[in-house]
Amino acid sequence: MPPTLPFWIAFVTTVLLLVASVTTGALRRRRVHLFLGPATIVSLGVAIVLTEQLMGNYAFPPDELAFHLVFAKAGGLLALPVIVTGIWLARSERARAYHRVAVAVWILSVLAATGTGLWMFSHGALKAG
Repeated sequence: MPPTLPFWIAFVTTVLLLVASVTTGALRRRRVHLFLGPATIVSLGVAIVLTEQLMGNYAFPPDELAFHLVFAKAGGLLALPVIVTGIWLARSERARAYHRVAVAVWILSVLAATGTGLWMFSHGALKAG
């Protein structure tokens, strides 16, 4: 199996789960959303771990790596308000607006991290060996 295949499987799975989670949340399909939301976060975690493993096979220019890491860390940290407001929303309808904002900001940060990550990989070189 090519070393990039597990990463791409996790990446596509995460994107599909994210779309399904946002859709079920917007349609207020609570039962399905309560499964898909956490599954999306877990899948993102798996994709991040696989990205870290994949990065060990590449050399990246330091400036590109540093630039991407700002967005990658923000995307990871901004998942926390999504989780907290999601739990709050499960207990109180007052949290709905906060959860929507948290999700929107998180999605924007994940998109930025994905874009800068793909850009960074385009500047990377596969290590010999």
